[in-house]
Amino acid sequence: MSLREHLRAVAETEPPPALPEHFFARSRRRARRRRLAGTGLLATAGVATALAVTSDGGTRAVQPAAPPGLSGLGGSGLGGPLGWALLAVLLVLLAVLWRDMPGRSLVRRLATAAVVGALLILAAPPGSALWGEPRGRVGLPDRLAARDSWWSAAELQQSPPGPVALVYSGRATHGNLEEGRLVLLAADGDRYRVLDVFSDPLEQIVHEELASTWPVLSPDGRLLSAGGYGVFDLVTGEQVHGQGWESVPRAWSADGRRVARAAANPADGAQTGWQVQDLASGRTLRTVPYAEPGGGAMAALSPDGSRIAVEHGDRIAVYPVAGGEPVTWPRDGWRLGDSTAWSPDGRLLAMVRRTACVGCGQPTGPSEVRVVDVETGAVVTGGAFAPLPSDIPVRVQGWRTPEQLVVQVGGAVEVFMLGRATPSRLLTLPAGVSAIEIATSRLADPLRPAEPATYGPPNLFLWLTLGICGMPVLLAAVGAWSLSRRMRGRSRRGGDPA
Repeated sequence: MSLREHLRAVAETEPPPALPEHFFARSRRRARRRRLAGTGLLATAGVATALAVTSDGGTRAVQPAAPPGLSGLGGSGLGGPLGWALLAVLLVLLAVLWRDMPGRSLVRRLATAAVVGALLILAAPPGSALWGEPRGRVGLPDRLAARDSWWSAAELQQSPPGPVALVYSGRATHGNLEEGRLVLLAADGDRYRVLDVFSDPLEQIVHEELASTWPVLSPDGRLLSAGGYGVFDLVTGEQVHGQGWESVPRAWSADGRRVARAAANPADGAQTGWQVQDLASGRTLRTVPYAEPGGGAMAALSPDGSRIAVEHGDRIAVYPVAGGEPVTWPRDGWRLGDSTAWSPDGRLLAMVRRTACVGCGQPTGPSEVRVVDVETGAVVTGGAFAPLPSDIPVRVQGWRTPEQLVVQVGGAVEVFMLGRATPSRLLTLPAGVSAIEIATSRLADPLRPAEPATYGPPNLFLWLTLGICGMPVLLAAVGAWSLSRRMRGRSRRGGDPA
């Protein structure tokens, strides 16, 4: 008898193997479950990839909230309710596959869950609403967040807010080692982020002989000028200009196409005048020299960038950028109302009088605001306003309309209307906030009720704290669970009859 025949005879005499009850039915269900889960994972990955690729977090202007619908669910990237839906689908699919995962020990399951969670965090686009953050709420809020501490808020580079409506700072926002912490409020929701630097770009002593505030935000709220720390893109969180004062914009045109910067002597780096540059091409359109060395003080670009108003000693000079002689008139102790002095129609200039330094302990007089004709320097009808209290910051934010000028006056943001001597209150700043800068494109937005604020995903410091404090607790819990399981197993084996 051959070996094959012998083995066949042995097999025929052996009883058939005992299969578990419903073995084939369970196998078919398991196979269907795996196919379904695989298809669901591919579909989820496809939708998430499509959202991440097609989302436009760039230069598009902030639009009012769309009516409810699929387009409104998308948000930015994995944003809004759709992001939460995709996350829920992914977790359900993971739960379906959980029973079939190899190595069903607790440690491996915890490791798998940790990897999936880390991938979700890393794959979510920066600043996306995967964390359930508000979007589509256009307009300045009627109050700003006032936290006791900002140390746990997400940082700009970690989770960019996108274009912002405003930034603010002061004793209430400073803390830890960062005495220059800026708080950024997104333009389309109550989402707050912070930028930590060592000196506050908004906190500048304003003196009659010195320059007042430089612009911090581009008109559309996308670029943040952090003084000597560079210029940051608030959509990507990246630094788009290097450090150094020569790269800082000193004035923007309202359409965002042109910027004024300081012209410097290549030999020694000394500032010699103003340069008007076209941002798209990088060309220098005109250079305006200082009236005297180091005497640049303040400049302001017209809304279309065709003219630049500068302080020339005891005069105001308005230069055509295309070339030609300037229009000049005496300023008589008045100054340009910061870089946002031009009215939207290009006919008026806001002027301020600061008679002494603010916050330096010296005697001061009242500050004043007025509106003048750009061609003559004469005060326009209704453009003279009542004197303001002394020793308070006065920062011109820009214009809501050709008749309404928005100014920070101490701890409030006021609206000065032509023909009305006293301003009306627009916004009260939180206690401890001493400086605010509002994106000029947001000034015309209606005031809206503030809703619960969000502060983004926890920052790196908080993750490290949780990891350092939580990992020993987690390891101790796993060790205790494993030890108790072994003791129960030994107890059961010891109680079994021999």
